[in-house]
Amino acid sequence: MRTLWKKLAAYGTCCMLFIGAMTCMSGTPVQMEAYAQTNSDASAFGWQKELDGWRLKNSDGSYARGCFGAVENIWYYFDQDGYMVTGWQQVSDDWFYFEADGHMVTGPTYVGQAYYYFESSGKLNKSFYE
Repeated sequence: MRTLWKKLAAYGTCCMLFIGAMTCMSGTPVQMEAYAQTNSDASAFGWQKELDGWRLKNSDGSYARGCFGAVENIWYYFDQDGYMVTGWQQVSDDWFYFEADGHMVTGPTYVGQAYYYFESSGKLNKSFYE
C-alpha cells in the first residue's frame, strides 16, 4: 500500500511540474492570465455569463481568447471569441475533450460509448489507438 501511495505522489508531482512548465513556456496557448480571483465586484474580472455562454474576464479587462486557462486548477479552453468550449476541440494538430461544464478531460474516460485515453496535458493519446 505504501508503494502505491509513493507512485501516486510521484505521478501527481510529475503532472504538476509538466503543467507548470507549460504555463511558463513562451509561445504556447497555455500562457495567459486566466486564473479566477475572488472579488466582490463580479463585473471586474472572473467568470462572466453571457447569452452565448461563459467567458473569463482577465483583471486588465480583456477576455481569454483562443487559449487554455486554469481556474482553481481546472483547465478550460476558450475559443477565438472568448467563450468556454465543450465537447471535442482540435487545437493545432491535437484533439481534446471538454465536459459539459467545460473542464478538460484527462486520463482514461468514456466519451459517449467509446473509450479514450487523454494525457495529463489533456491531449488525446493517438498512439493508444494505433
